[in-house]
Amino acid sequence: MITLNTNKGLIKVEAWEDIESRPGFIKDLNPEDKKLDAIIGRYMFKDYIRCGLSNCHTPHIKGYIVTTDDGHETNIGKDCGKTYFGVDFQTLSKKFDRDVTEHENREKPWSFSFQIEDIEENLNEIRNSTKGANWIHNNIQPLISRNKGCPEEVVNRLLNMTKSRNSLLTSQRLATNQEIDDLEAIENRKIERPHYIEEPIAEISGIEALYPENDLRELLVKDLESNIKQFTENDIDQMSFEDLRRWSKWIDTVENTIEKSLSIIESGKRLLSKENLKPFLEIIEDQDEIKMLRKFIQGLNTA
Repeated sequence: MITLNTNKGLIKVEAWEDIESRPGFIKDLNPEDKKLDAIIGRYMFKDYIRCGLSNCHTPHIKGYIVTTDDGHETNIGKDCGKTYFGVDFQTLSKKFDRDVTEHENREKPWSFSFQIEDIEENLNEIRNSTKGANWIHNNIQPLISRNKGCPEEVVNRLLNMTKSRNSLLTSQRLATNQEIDDLEAIENRKIERPHYIEEPIAEISGIEALYPENDLRELLVKDLESNIKQFTENDIDQMSFEDLRRWSKWIDTVENTIEKSLSIIESGKRLLSKENLKPFLEIIEDQDEIKMLRKFIQGLNTA
């Protein structure tokens, strides 16, 4: 890819032949009697391009297109530029690279600004649709927060499962003497009694919806919606180089954040289903807490 600075601004040129056919371009420029005037382009290819200096011609995959004070053009790599044109080349190449980066970073926010209305409509649908992000977020809170409508035993189990990234729900029972004898024989060690055995009850689907990095409010409200609001309050043409770089970097994350949120919503739907949460009834002994969990599950199915 070639980026060329023209009187119409920065443009992209695909073919190297278009550069070589430019008036004044020389494939065999003698740097001994030439003075660097400007850097007008840069390029990077998979195939090697031969250096345009007569005393070099070393193949390279990236470099710059330069002009001399007598109106000629050629292409050189960074090493040749430093060697034959010294500080002038280093200063001009840094400025050209910065100008290209600023141009690209400014183009991205402008392009993004035309998409904002569609993105906001999409976010509204994602959040407010039936069993969408808002529903998922609101109904997950009782599962990970005490005294919000779910038995404490269920909350504790889910918090531990989230911390360990383990979706297996287990119950604990007292091991029989025979089971302890068998374990001692297998492990060749004395096991202290009483001994308890963990038995699997069910694999809980969608547990990843509870992971801290999958908080839908953080992703959709605090990241996307808040940043979009802040972005629209700024004048793109007045943004500094650092602001452009920051917004350009953030814009690159928007699509992935939306896709990630949609995936989390699907996980949340699996988690917040009657059949998925029903096994937790097996680990609760208190009848009032059983009623509490049944009420919570019933509320999910009537949403």
